[in-house]
Amino acid sequence: MQSLGHPTSASELRALAWTTLLVPMCAVYARSACRRLRPGWPRLAAILPTLPVFIYLPCLFNSYHLRLFSTFFHTWLAANKLVLLAFDLGPLKPSLPLLPFLLCTGLPIRLREGPQPTSHSASPGPSVADFLVPCGRSVLFLTGLALLFPHTGSLPLYVVHYLYCAQIFLTLDLVFSSVGLVAAAVLGSAMERQFRAPLVVASVNDFWGRQWNLMAVDLLRASAYKPVRDRWGRDAGVLAAFLMSGVLHELLYWYMTLEPPTGEMLLFFTLQAAFHVAERWARVAGLWRPPKPAAYLIGTTFMVVTISELFFGPFIRAGIDVRMIQEAADAVGLVRAVAKRLIVRLFGDASS
Repeated sequence: MQSLGHPTSASELRALAWTTLLVPMCAVYARSACRRLRPGWPRLAAILPTLPVFIYLPCLFNSYHLRLFSTFFHTWLAANKLVLLAFDLGPLKPSLPLLPFLLCTGLPIRLREGPQPTSHSASPGPSVADFLVPCGRSVLFLTGLALLFPHTGSLPLYVVHYLYCAQIFLTLDLVFSSVGLVAAAVLGSAMERQFRAPLVVASVNDFWGRQWNLMAVDLLRASAYKPVRDRWGRDAGVLAAFLMSGVLHELLYWYMTLEPPTGEMLLFFTLQAAFHVAERWARVAGLWRPPKPAAYLIGTTFMVVTISELFFGPFIRAGIDVRMIQEAADAVGLVRAVAKRLIVRLFGDASS
């Protein structure tokens, strides 16, 4: 089986440098083209040359975490945003100032809609504070998980996989909140949060519609759900959105393993679409209205079991979970070593 090369500081910094150079170049070109061309096929034709760049960028990284983030930031979000921009849809607008346009293209951020604070009103400080709490929480719990994972051999499989879910959520929330924190400080604008509380959910609709990765949900709604719904109805739109997500996750599997997709990602999201539609039908017919504690138990159990069996399976068989846990442990060790060195230097200087 093929595998990624061992990541080194030099290789990952080189990849980050190329990414930092290429993403703004593509964004500036796309903004310039869209300011000159009318929405529709002319814009799309002009933007198309940038898409291979975003598809290739994850291949620059050997770190599984960085490759995962590049896949999501660039191959999924940035490419999707630019395609929607071609038809005057989505969060990007040619009229946006250059810096917000660049940041919104290359990063998982979205300016909060509505009036922004003025000099005579409340400052955007609460928005920044909204991101500080998730950052601190994620750092604390990720450190605990890194210390816990070496001792999970005796735990039931679904409990371990629930901890995997927690690690994925906390890692993504830490990265997205950190990016949102910096972007809010740089732009002086309020940012929308991308996660709520997806580790305990009342239903499939609740998880995918209101809790998990809200920027991806908004883009899937604009690029797959609404066009199909307008032509073939709501249920067909739901299926189209989940199928598109399944295809994107099959692509993620290839990026992470360098192996042909297995189809399990597509099966997982097709199953989620079926239960999403069935759940709504049952609720409208009055057949599914359980008490709130039972709804949370059933909804969370369903998500953990289906994620464990269909979503994690291919990655675990490829050994991705072990490599990512090791990378996370190495990152925690690096942070601890740096913190210890700083403390020694500070207190050593003070004592001398």
